[in-house]
Amino acid sequence: MAYLSILSLNCHGFNIGIESYLARICDEIDIILLQETWLSDFTCDKITAGPLSKYCMVHTSAMEDKLRSDILHGRPFGGTAVLYEKNLALNVSPVYVGSPRCTAIKICQESDADIIICLMMPKILNVR
Repeated sequence: MAYLSILSLNCHGFNIGIESYLARICDEIDIILLQETWLSDFTCDKITAGPLSKYCMVHTSAMEDKLRSDILHGRPFGGTAVLYEKNLALNVSPVYVGSPRCTAIKICQESDADIIICLMMPKILNVR
């Protein structure tokens, strides 16, 4: 299997600063794992717009239930994404995980298959 370069980054909200940082280094990265994008399904396309358009994306929003049930108050939260170069697209398929805290893809190259998982595990406080 060919070597792939992978970057994992906690965005603490996908914004112009994160986009600029990724644009500067993306020529060397095949796969990008993003946590805490703070984007909904409706707004997640802005990740692969502009300088990151060389990537395909699978995104999972953690805010969809909240957005459907109520007016969003407070700050946004959660969201994970896996970006992979478009030249890998024929070898990549999304993996359904069933959790808003996890996004995964399966990559098949030659005779190997790998699962790449982007997972967001928030800190859980021990309350007494």
